[in-house]
Amino acid sequence: MKTPIVTLTTDWGSQGFFTGMVKGALMSMVEGVQVVDITHSVEPFNVREATFVVKNACKGFPAGTVHIVDVASSHSEEHPFVVVKARGQYYICSDNGLPSMAFGENIEDVSRIPVQENGVYNFAAYTLFTRVAARLLGGATMRDIGPRHENLLQRPNVGWMPQGDGGYRIYIEYIDSYGNAYLGMSYKEFEELRQGRKFVITLREQEVDELMASYYQQHKANDPRHKLRLTVSATGVLELAVKESSFTQLMGLRATDSVLLRFKE
Repeated sequence: MKTPIVTLTTDWGSQGFFTGMVKGALMSMVEGVQVVDITHSVEPFNVREATFVVKNACKGFPAGTVHIVDVASSHSEEHPFVVVKARGQYYICSDNGLPSMAFGENIEDVSRIPVQENGVYNFAAYTLFTRVAARLLGGATMRDIGPRHENLLQRPNVGWMPQGDGGYRIYIEYIDSYGNAYLGMSYKEFEELRQGRKFVITLREQEVDELMASYYQQHKANDPRHKLRLTVSATGVLELAVKESSFTQLMGLRATDSVLLRFKE
């Protein structure tokens, strides 16, 4: 990788000075570094939202990219700071459930980041993560960073689950800036379950029974709203949207709410 790249995914918001502090530190330590803001708008301490963002937004970067993820980054003996190597890239974060949920079988290696006894890490992204990123971009190996870390914290990553009556409960995993809802079921999983059958998704007494190629495809006339859309997002998961409006504002649904999927025999 000719240009060293570091990305930032955080819950800092856009009003503070934290982003500037971290970027300044990185630029002082790594010559020619390109710092990419993935987002600073993750809901504070929301590990599941951060997982969705990191899993989908970071995978397209070149091998050797270093990703700093500062969401719920508290440190303890049970949940230490770690570097996770996955798909040839490096993720600096806390062992708070995000690594296991985001990368699963793609994890190649995990190192525990050593910390000083009685050290203060209120802003670990600045005081610690930047130094680790600089070392990785300078050629340090995972064992140079720290000892192998086993037994990552496992959190149930339940995007959807079967219902006893033959239906499937699908959870909303992420809401984008347009108010579109990304569901916890991939298009591939949907088609494997569907097997060519007709379907209906029920939400707040409304029904969707057509999968559209885009937000703008003409809806069939028997939909009373004419705007509700089920499509496939760029991330490969099912997405609920409203043409030229906000799905979540119209339907009143939020992340962690759910919809019901049924197939017609």
